[in-house]
Amino acid sequence: MKSLTTRKMAKITLLISIIMLTCIPNANSQVTPWQVSAEDAGKINSIPIELKNLGIGRNIFTRTCVACHGAKADGKGLIQSASLIDETFQKQSDGSIFFKINAGRDKMPPFKGMLKEDEIWSVINYLRVMVNRSALPPAKDVKLEVSTGDEIKSITAFVHSADSAKLPFPEVDVSFYIKREFGLMRIGESSNLTGADGKVKVVFPEKIIGDQEGNVTILAKVENSFIYNDAESEVFRKWGEQMVTEDEKFNQRALWGSRDKSPVWLLLLANGIIVGIWGVILYIIYNLFRIKKAGKIFIKE
Repeated sequence: MKSLTTRKMAKITLLISIIMLTCIPNANSQVTPWQVSAEDAGKINSIPIELKNLGIGRNIFTRTCVACHGAKADGKGLIQSASLIDETFQKQSDGSIFFKINAGRDKMPPFKGMLKEDEIWSVINYLRVMVNRSALPPAKDVKLEVSTGDEIKSITAFVHSADSAKLPFPEVDVSFYIKREFGLMRIGESSNLTGADGKVKVVFPEKIIGDQEGNVTILAKVENSFIYNDAESEVFRKWGEQMVTEDEKFNQRALWGSRDKSPVWLLLLANGIIVGIWGVILYIIYNLFRIKKAGKIFIKE
């Protein structure tokens, strides 16, 4: 018996040791500072802080970094990570940040083979501008007009100045959406930049379900831009497939039906349980009164 207990304790000790050995290197890696050489830290960002480059950096950050670092780069993503907007991080040189993104460590994968150097520099510019907008001019007001082509089912957005001159704005990132029941469905590319004429076009996707007549609401937005204030415009088109509802199934008595369409057996069961419980409660109360009455008679006798 004693030998069996000793063996169990040995197994438990071994298991705890394995867990600790697994966790300690990971914990140490979180505490151990990055080793960045002076040469890497001294690298100069070759990408200028311009709207197009910031748009590229933002799109890459949204696609690859938001899950861990959060939309605001504060480290509050699905997997909590380091804040990229705090003073400690922002004090680092561009070269140091480039090295860390490129090399990766622990839960952060190395992006050397995933991103080009120019793309990494663009992400760094985006992180800088999130904290300090002084490198950018004040945001401009824009107006957004949307037109459609019925032959190809395309949506064209025209971004221009808000005044009567209607000067076209090139290289503005426009987001296109289709309104759905519980939100917006994005269409087009991840980045849709306007041309020299201030216009950008996307093709409406096929097999989109509309309402019962096939109508859909299409939105175009200028949003989260560093140079321009937010703007949006929408159009209604009969480009979707008609929504078909199987009324026969929804009108029959079934578990997914409304209260007046609930199955008879379910109504009887639920109400029977309620009646049974209240019946027991009332029976107990009735017997309590009988006991009290019987007690009074007993005392008198």
